Amino acid sequence: MCTTRIAADEAQARFGAARADLLRAVAELESTEAWRGDGAGDLASWLAARWQIALRTARELVRDARELRARPALGEALGKGSVSVDQCRALMVLCREQTGDDEVWLEALPFWSLPELEREARKQVARELERRDGGTYLRMRHTADERYLRGEFQLQPEDGAVLIGAIDALVPQETRLRDWDRASAAALVELAKGGTAVASTQRPTVLLSVSETVLAGEPGAGDVASLGSGGLVGAETARRIACDSRTQLLYRDEGGKITGIGRTSRTVPAWMRRAVEERDGGTCTFPACERDVHLECHHILPVAQGGPTVLDNLLLVCRTHHKLAHEGGWSLGGEAGPHITWVRPDGSAFEPRVRVVLDTS
Repeated sequence: MCTTRIAADEAQARFGAARADLLRAVAELESTEAWRGDGAGDLASWLAARWQIALRTARELVRDARELRARPALGEALGKGSVSVDQCRALMVLCREQTGDDEVWLEALPFWSLPELEREARKQVARELERRDGGTYLRMRHTADERYLRGEFQLQPEDGAVLIGAIDALVPQETRLRDWDRASAAALVELAKGGTAVASTQRPTVLLSVSETVLAGEPGAGDVASLGSGGLVGAETARRIACDSRTQLLYRDEGGKITGIGRTSRTVPAWMRRAVEERDGGTCTFPACERDVHLECHHILPVAQGGPTVLDNLLLVCRTHHKLAHEGGWSLGGEAGPHITWVRPDGSAFEPRVRVVLDTS
């Protein structure tokens, strides 16, 4: 019995040491950027595809690798087996970088149970989230008298155009200009509720102002387009917006003069999108992406090049990989569907899966 317990204890310590080695390897991949070039939106997606692990597992590895790289004492303790993996994860949150807190916490560790450590870590995460912004964000808070909720946000121009269009579509046409702000606030609430007014409203229209040649990608075409709601986007972004959005094109010549306006059109009808979602499993078709929200239909052969809006020419992708297919220079090969081949800009097929056979003899 005693021998069995010791063997189990030693196996647990080896598990911690192996985890420390793995996190150091992931940190090295991130610092050298050796994972780039395979089309993944981030290191976690690359790891999930290459090692065939769940995306949530890959994200945990990347997060833990970053934290452990900043705390060598904690990494050493994990490698020696003096702390468990779960203790280490909690301490990575509690130890602040460059303050020596990791040594302090390691000394105090015998006086803390794991549930107590995890509870303190959750409190720390909550405090950090309150301070975090990022490139795009939405922040809301009540006024001092708690009578109102105030907020601010920052979005990419093309996403902002969709939001503005959705709100404007719910503002009554007879609304006076001086009442527009109040009516827009009511429209935002109605949009969030998803009520009957929203259900009967068409998808927001994005007004895209482009030169006559930009969407076709002809040599010498302009490289910038503008949105009716304000904001500039690149030519490839404009082609992506036109790929799967309800758009209305405002054509201009090279001098900026308006030469015509196209009909409001929805490139992919709703019934066809449902067929694409069913065929592709409701997730992005890029290997190991697994995103199932904010998905778009990509035309494999672009509409501007004569690509038809048919099931065999459509592919379900997330925004990140829709951008990759347009702005990133990637292409697609094979039959449309979840097993389609993604091709890098250099012409090589992307095949992320690898198998390492260990010699256990």
